[in-house]
Amino acid sequence: MSDVAGGESIGLPAVDDALRPFVADYLKAAAEMFILPKFGNLHSADIGVKTGPHDLVTVADKNAESWLAPRLQDLQAGHCIGEEAVAETPVLRQYAGDGYAWAIDPIDGTNNFVNGIPDFCSMVALMWNGVPLQCWIWLPIEKALYYAAAGSGAYRYRDTTKTLLKISQPRVDPLFMRGSGNTKGLEEPYKSAVLTRMRTIAGRHYIGSAGVLATRIAEGTEDFLMHGRATPWDHAPVDLLCREAGGHVAMVTGAKPFNAVDDGPIMAASSLVGWQQLHRHIWA
Repeated sequence: MSDVAGGESIGLPAVDDALRPFVADYLKAAAEMFILPKFGNLHSADIGVKTGPHDLVTVADKNAESWLAPRLQDLQAGHCIGEEAVAETPVLRQYAGDGYAWAIDPIDGTNNFVNGIPDFCSMVALMWNGVPLQCWIWLPIEKALYYAAAGSGAYRYRDTTKTLLKISQPRVDPLFMRGSGNTKGLEEPYKSAVLTRMRTIAGRHYIGSAGVLATRIAEGTEDFLMHGRATPWDHAPVDLLCREAGGHVAMVTGAKPFNAVDDGPIMAASSLVGWQQLHRHIWA
């Protein structure tokens, strides 16, 4: 668990665990209605491009987010910082640090989804002034829900089984870590230097979904995530799940805790020592 007891020790509102089953049910319903019917069944007209050829959006992304947003706001009033909504109206992102806000990534791993690769998920986080309070990551192919609440631990729900997630044997030597990283958002000369150093990590491999990778870090089967640019919809759920499972997440610059208003490079690791060693290896 993180060292935030119900959030109150650093001025966060108390976690409302009654939200957990409602948000979980909404994520499952959105997947059944909008996402799974399109998996392996997309037509060219269903796929669009946002910032470039590797930044895709589908009709499933848009429909799932549009359906989820008002239902989440009915549960807890606040801004909705959805990936697809921000892509269309960038000014929305400025509200990520304004009181209650929902971060929504309807399909995290859209490129995988488009290419028929099952490593994708749906993610939601409830934040207060940019700090994650609760998060939900739904893996619709595996039918597994990952949930974390500030100060209350991280859990996996599958069928009727609830499992506490606690990283027990983290790898701390970057040369032996497994994980994934990208340099999107970094500027030169840092981008090339960081990529060169990451390539020395033998266990670095492509996963294509921050949320899927976060669940594996929390399970103890992967060790790190490094992204060149933090976003609320990708990293609020990643931050909370990994920290509550015993890992460490921080912004690369200043090693400060994640806040949804930040957009610099971010790293997650299965332990504080591992994070520090990885930081030295990649950014020194």
